[in-house]
Amino acid sequence: MKTSTLVLAVLSHSLGALLPLAHADALPVRKPGLWEVSIIGAGQSVMRQQKVLQCTTNEVDALTMLAIVPGQEHCHETKVVKEAGQFTVQTVCFVHDNQVKARIRLKGDFQQLYQGDFEVAYSKPVAYSSPGVTQFSGRRLGDCKPGMKPSDMVLPNGVTVNIVDSLKQHEGHEGHRH
Repeated sequence: MKTSTLVLAVLSHSLGALLPLAHADALPVRKPGLWEVSIIGAGQSVMRQQKVLQCTTNEVDALTMLAIVPGQEHCHETKVVKEAGQFTVQTVCFVHDNQVKARIRLKGDFQQLYQGDFEVAYSKPVAYSSPGVTQFSGRRLGDCKPGMKPSDMVLPNGVTVNIVDSLKQHEGHEGHRH
C-alpha cells in the first residue's frame, strides 16, 4: 500500500471522538504553534515517510496530536500512564462494529520535539491496515501560518482538514449504529 493512502486512511478514521476529553489532561501538551509530524509506516523506509502540518493550541492539542492514529472513534476505554518520561496511551474504540485497540507511546520535550509510535489491532480485518508499529516524530516550526485555525491539519496531498470541525460533523451523524 502506498504510504499516502495509509496516511489518508488513518486520518479519515481518526476524526471521530478521538479521546474522551476527561483524559486529555493526562496527555502532554505541545507548545502552541505549527508542528510538522513525520509518519513512517511499519516496514517502510525513511524515504517513504509522510509529513503532515498541524496548527495547535492548548485547547485542541489532545485531539490534534493523536489525529494520526487510526480507529479512535467511539472510545469506551482510555488509559494514559506516564512513566520514566514516556506517556503510554491505550484505547479501546469502535469504528462501526469493528473493535479497535491502540497503544500509543510518546516522549520528548513537547516544546520543540517529540517522537513516538503506535500499534493498532482490529477485531475484524481492515483493507488499508498494515500490521506492525508505525513511528512518528514531531518538530515545532514556529507560529501557525496566516489563515490557519487551531486544529487545522495539512495532509501530504495539500488538503487541509480541521480536526475539531470534522469531529463536530461526525457527532452530527450518529444515526447509524456503532
